[in-house]
Amino acid sequence: MKLAEISVPLPLYRIESDVTYHTERKPTVFERMVLRLCDPGLHLPDKQNLSLLAVFRDQLGAGDVRELLEGCVSELSALGALPKRYAQDRLEAPLTELELTADGLQFLRSDSLPVRSRTVKVWHRYDPISDEIKSTQNDGARLSQSDFSRVSVADQALRPQNPLPQVERAIAQETYDWKTPATVIDRIAPIVQPAGRIERRLEVSCSEDGALSASAPRDAALQRWLEQAQLELAWEVLLADALTSEPDSLLPIVHSSVLREARTARPIAAKGSTARARFCIVAQGVAAADATTPIIVLSSEVNAPELVANGKQPTVYTLLVPTPAGITTGFRSLSLPQIDGASVQVEVAGNLRLYWAGQPRLCGLAVTLNDQAATELWAKLRRDLEGACEHSDDPRIAFMPVAWRDVDALGETVWPWLATRAKQPLGDLIALVEPATQAIGLWRPGGKDWKPAWEVSLARAIDESLRHTPNQLEPEEVASLLTQVAQMLPADKAVPLQAALLHHAAPIRALESLAKLRSALPSTTEIPEELLSIALRQVWLEHALERKELKLYGPHAIQQPMQDIQKAVQDVYRSIGEQALKAAGNSQMDVRTLTPHALDAVRTWRKAAGNLHTLNVSSLLWDALNEEVESWGLLAQEKLAPVEIGHRIVVVDTSALMEHPELLHGLISNDILVVPLRVLSELDGLKSSEDEARAVKARAAIRQLDASASRIRHETDYAALLPAEWDARQPDHAILSTALFFRLNDVLFVSNDINLRTKAQSLGLNTQDSKSYAPSHLVPAAAAGAPSIHSRKQDKRKNQRK
Repeated sequence: MKLAEISVPLPLYRIESDVTYHTERKPTVFERMVLRLCDPGLHLPDKQNLSLLAVFRDQLGAGDVRELLEGCVSELSALGALPKRYAQDRLEAPLTELELTADGLQFLRSDSLPVRSRTVKVWHRYDPISDEIKSTQNDGARLSQSDFSRVSVADQALRPQNPLPQVERAIAQETYDWKTPATVIDRIAPIVQPAGRIERRLEVSCSEDGALSASAPRDAALQRWLEQAQLELAWEVLLADALTSEPDSLLPIVHSSVLREARTARPIAAKGSTARARFCIVAQGVAAADATTPIIVLSSEVNAPELVANGKQPTVYTLLVPTPAGITTGFRSLSLPQIDGASVQVEVAGNLRLYWAGQPRLCGLAVTLNDQAATELWAKLRRDLEGACEHSDDPRIAFMPVAWRDVDALGETVWPWLATRAKQPLGDLIALVEPATQAIGLWRPGGKDWKPAWEVSLARAIDESLRHTPNQLEPEEVASLLTQVAQMLPADKAVPLQAALLHHAAPIRALESLAKLRSALPSTTEIPEELLSIALRQVWLEHALERKELKLYGPHAIQQPMQDIQKAVQDVYRSIGEQALKAAGNSQMDVRTLTPHALDAVRTWRKAAGNLHTLNVSSLLWDALNEEVESWGLLAQEKLAPVEIGHRIVVVDTSALMEHPELLHGLISNDILVVPLRVLSELDGLKSSEDEARAVKARAAIRQLDASASRIRHETDYAALLPAEWDARQPDHAILSTALFFRLNDVLFVSNDINLRTKAQSLGLNTQDSKSYAPSHLVPAAAAGAPSIHSRKQDKRKNQRK
């Protein structure tokens, strides 16, 4: 099994070398002449009387060459071709006293001179694993103390002891600005210094019997080194630091058989992969990978679950739970990934006895269990944790299981806790809701998927709590509870609970209390009638009678009756008027107030009076107004025709009778036909009209009236009932006044005069023409070829002319 691919820090070295070198050149003309003249083997006549200056000046005619010769002799002395003393003034000394050194003779024979020796610094970087040396620049890099401590063991084994041969080979192959084909290296002095480290990847594996092996499949140099190095050296340099931890009594000894249940293993010092988790359970002393994830610590220092706040993050808590008995030796951590369907991750850590090169080695490993082993451990640990926390009064502890339970199973955690606390008044239960929701958010941060399940359990708890909530609560208290229920639950769950909660309220006595209650309820929720006290109804009645704004805050059973009363009051004052009501109280009435709207107002009032019994209240103001309305109504009955119960009054005018005189034979059974006396007068005048056709119609109508006399009522006109601005002398208005006399009844005015029907409608009368009213089997007089009806106004003008 592959334990890990570890990164091993190995040292690199910088070799700083002092290189001393020189180069050769051809001598100048002067230098070559000086070397030849100083050669003892040179034979010249009169040599003892010649000097260097004399030869150049007198023999060669070079003129003033002293300065040039002095420089040349000095240079040759510095190069070792001439004795050092010649650097002083020897230009005039005899040639027989001058000589060359051994180097000078060599320079003369080779016709070459050396450049003065120089020393330069050369830097190389050396990798002891690949045994490669490369030229580099002086970057001034030095290993820090911490870096050096990481490679100190390897440094002792890998530091080159004699790098000179490698440096010589490297310089011979490298190119430098100072190096030419004529360059001769005299000496190289290398100094080795640690200059850095390189991370090399090494795969470490372990067999089921605990035998370790290592390889570097992606690093050929390291693989070659492993194959050539001694096993003990490889352990010290590559493996010991990664696999063996510092001596620590807290790390338990874990049997190597755990590797048979392992999915992966790694050195404790190596960092493992950290997937985002829903929650994390760790052993005491182990740091969680993510501080924002809910953390449970298995601690030997507590006897009961205990919640501890994070000092730096007050909203983040750690739950300390007593370490369960029988927990796997070396348990380090357990996490449940956020990815749906992902397996639980369990890690066991400790010192395992493994073998390298046949020798036992105590290796610190962190082992990730395979799915089967992790699932079995998690099942037992989950039962232990749930049993330890389920009875806690603190919801932050009791709700811990919501961290791992599926959304559909959240009710299994929250409902038992809520159920035990639902057997108390609703106010006490609601006080626990906010801490409870915060507790769920603590264990399921970053999402609201738990809310539907929570709302179902909370609705059940509120319903149960209402059975333990007293009645006759103050409306303000109930309003507060209603608001909180609406804030905690969606409408479909809150509305029925709010309706049930209303029945625990005491009767409402003030409009302010009702307003608060209504503001806490959905607009469609009906307030129970029993909550509307007699005092509150009395207030509404007084406001309606005083024509003040009526604040009912419905819907409720009293809303419609109160609105009917309000409308009746408004209609009475608007259609009859306060002055007319007071006059009626004194048995006086102006018949002009007998308008259709006024009569409708009386009917509306009487209908609303029946609702007063629904309110179950009494009012002196109501009694006074009722007496005035009834007095006005009685006076109206005295001024108008009595009510014909179960009948309709049909008033016909002249035009209708002339067009359809036979309609008198086809009366509807419940209709009472009324012919105004003014119509009889008009027919009497038209029977002798010059227009024979009209005269025929008038006489036909008179005959029909005579034949139906027993079924017809005649009534005079009542000009006082007409609007003041109307001319009572007009026949049409007189006929309409007769219809107005019957307005206490259901009145139908039948006329073929469109304008007259319009006037009747303005007075609140129902109208029809004779064709619409006459039975369908009757044939109108016009069907025999008679001319159509003419207006009475034309007949009147003709009669006046006659």
